[in-house]
Amino acid sequence: MLKAGSMAMQAQDPNVLAAMDGLEAPAAAAATSKPGEKRSDPTAFFFPVFGLVCEALSSQSSDPASGGGALEMTITALDALKSLVRPEYSGSAILEPVIFEELIGLCYRLALTEPAVVQRHLVEMISSLAVSQGDRLLKQQA
Repeated sequence: MLKAGSMAMQAQDPNVLAAMDGLEAPAAAAATSKPGEKRSDPTAFFFPVFGLVCEALSSQSSDPASGGGALEMTITALDALKSLVRPEYSGSAILEPVIFEELIGLCYRLALTEPAVVQRHLVEMISSLAVSQGDRLLKQQA
């Protein structure tokens, strides 16, 4: 399920954005947000999905000895997180100090413990965060 949701978010499927806002149809979501829009509030289901993704990343070990399933789950969770950090899903909630510090702590742990293939996906997620939320980060520092 996470992989399908992640792929749909990466494709900027309006149905997923509507579902994350708790709506049944993209037409209803058009009134609230559009893909790529910089909204201030997160979608209705941002925090539950974000929590599940962070839990998956915290509890999985991509140690090759534990099998390929854990590695695939870690990569899938990072791909989902790459979309979740974008403003159309997270609004500016991802930049709240407590949430941001937890995310950065998780990134540090992944960078220190995971193999290079996972680190590549980690860098893509951090890049997505920086590109999509960079202007908000700069405004907070000013």
